[in-house]
Amino acid sequence: MIRTFLVGWLAVCSFISASAQKTVKEEVPVVTKGYTYPKAERKEKYKIAVLTPMYLDSVEWDKDLVHLPKFMMPGIDFYQGIQIAADTLRQQGFKLEIYVHDSKSNYFNVQNLIESDRLDSMDLIIGNASVSDLKLLGEFAKKKQINFISAVSPSDADQENNPYFTILQPRLSSHIEKMHRVINNKFPYDNVVYLYRSGNNSEKNGLQYFKNDILNALPSRFVEMELKGEEINIAGLVKQIDTTNNTSIVLGVLDPAMAYKYLKQLQPFAEHYNLKVFCMPTMESVKGLDKQDELNGMPVFYTAAYIIDKITPASQYITKKYKARFGGTPSDIVYKGFESLNFFANLMIRYGVPFNTHISDNSYTFITPYKIMPIKEGGKLMFYENKFLYLIRYENGIMSYE
Repeated sequence: MIRTFLVGWLAVCSFISASAQKTVKEEVPVVTKGYTYPKAERKEKYKIAVLTPMYLDSVEWDKDLVHLPKFMMPGIDFYQGIQIAADTLRQQGFKLEIYVHDSKSNYFNVQNLIESDRLDSMDLIIGNASVSDLKLLGEFAKKKQINFISAVSPSDADQENNPYFTILQPRLSSHIEKMHRVINNKFPYDNVVYLYRSGNNSEKNGLQYFKNDILNALPSRFVEMELKGEEINIAGLVKQIDTTNNTSIVLGVLDPAMAYKYLKQLQPFAEHYNLKVFCMPTMESVKGLDKQDELNGMPVFYTAAYIIDKITPASQYITKKYKARFGGTPSDIVYKGFESLNFFANLMIRYGVPFNTHISDNSYTFITPYKIMPIKEGGKLMFYENKFLYLIRYENGIMSYE
C-alpha cells in the first residue's frame, strides 16, 4: 500500500505548466561587489533540481509496511513542502520543471548524480543535504555557475569564493553575533559571563566568535569561565561578577540536554544575582522551557531562524494544503521545503538566472523574512547567508519572540 503510494508520489520529475515567457538573454556581465556575474537570462521555462535524503533503497518494499521508518521522514517531509510550493506556483501561472532526487539513492547519490551530468542543465539546485554532500554540490555549483541553495544545514561546507552557494540556516557565528548585539544594546551595564567547555571545539569556536565579533564591542564587564564538569562552580561564578549589577550569562553549550541541566543549576541563584541566560540555538529542541515551575524567575533567551506561528494566514495556508494532500499535520521541515522553493522560484521568474544581484530582495518571503547577505573575507565574496534571526525569550514558562 505504502509502496504503491510512494511510486506514484515520488516521481523523478514533476512538471508545473503555466503561461510561457520569452527567453531574453543579455550579453553584458553584471558586476556586484566582489564578483562579476553573467548577465541575467529570463527563460520560457526554468529547471530546478531538488535533492533530499529519502532512503528509498533502504526499505524492503516486499514487506507489508504500515508505517515508514522514522529515519526517512525528514527527507520526505522536505519533499512534501516542495510539492505544496510547486502546486502553489503552478496556480500562479509559473512554468517550471522540478526534478526531485533521493540523495541517498544507491545508484544516484550526489556524487553519481553530478558525474551523470543530470544537474548540468538546471537553473537552480535546492538541497536538504549533509555536510559532505554540501561540499560536492557547492563545488559543482561554482564550476557550472548554477545557484545552489542549502535549505537546512547551517554548515558552510568549507566554501571559499563561491558566489553560487547560499545558506538559509544561519551559521553558529551569526547566532552568536545576534545574541552579542542584543546584550550590548539592551543590557549595556550587565556583567557578561561566557560559560564554555574547553573539550568541545565547536563551543570553543563559539567563545571566539563572541570575543572577536568585529560588529559588536566586547562588554566592559566581560569574563569567560570554563565548565570543567557537569556541575557549575556557583561560588567561582559569583566571584567573577560585580553583584551590584545585573548579569547576563552566555551559556555556550551546544548539547541541549546538558545545557538544560546547567540552567536548572543556575535557577536557584537567578533572583538573588539578577541572572538572565543566553543559550545556543540548539535550545530550540528543549521542551522543558515551557514548564512554568521549572525555571521561574530566570529569563532564558536563544536565537532561531524559523518560527512557525500556526495562527498566521501563511502557516495556515501550508497546514491546510498539507492536510488536503497528505493528511495529518506538517512538521517544521515541510515549511522549510515550501519556503525554499517558493522564494527562489519567484526570484528566478522576476529576475532570471543568475538572480544574485537581487538575492537580498525579500519581497517573496512567505513565513520567514529572509535577510540574505553576502559573506566576505578580505574583501572577497565567500558565499551568501540568511542573516535573519528571531530572539526567543522564555520566562516562567511563557514564550515570546521578536
